[in-house]
Amino acid sequence: MKRKIIISLTTLFVFIITSFAQVKDKGIFVEPKEGFYQEMLKEIEDFKSPKKEIKKTFNLDYSGYKLPKSLDEFKYYWFNEPVSQGQTGTCWSLSTTSLFESEVYRIHNKKVKLSEIFTAYWDYVEKARRFVKERGNSVFGEGSQPNAVIRIWKKYGIVPLSAYSGLLPEQKVHDHSKMFDEMNNFLKNCKQNNIWNEEEVISNIK
Repeated sequence: MKRKIIISLTTLFVFIITSFAQVKDKGIFVEPKEGFYQEMLKEIEDFKSPKKEIKKTFNLDYSGYKLPKSLDEFKYYWFNEPVSQGQTGTCWSLSTTSLFESEVYRIHNKKVKLSEIFTAYWDYVEKARRFVKERGNSVFGEGSQPNAVIRIWKKYGIVPLSAYSGLLPEQKVHDHSKMFDEMNNFLKNCKQNNIWNEEEVISNIK
């Protein structure tokens, strides 16, 4: 009897071992998903980050107005395509030059494209000249007014865009930021050190 029990137990043990030996571990690649730890970090970052203020813009309510439904409803006059002022403060020159180009066509029926930056160039020079004459008590800035275009043209004339684009080789967009900072700092230094030699200052600005 004892022998039969031992044989039975042995057989059972062998069966169990054999069964487990045939089982193979399996694994697959899955895309990891964010768990509790990642959610916790996100909550911490959200708390530390400053709340962004939602900016609002004022818009007019046009409901109830009879408005044009198509550009075809307008009468057009010839004009050159708008030009980007890029990173400059020369909108005054571009807009006024465009007006005069349209006037040339209206009066003389001639299409011309003039250099806006030629005017801005000489305006920088004239502002620097005034800065010297007034011993630094005048503003040297990029901005100006439409009447400056007429003033510059009367003194220096105007040239076609093809003669003076104001762009460096391969440059496509105007950028006066570094140039203006350099000129402005130079003039501040002149004022600080009492340097008022007009010819020397203007030569450097040019």
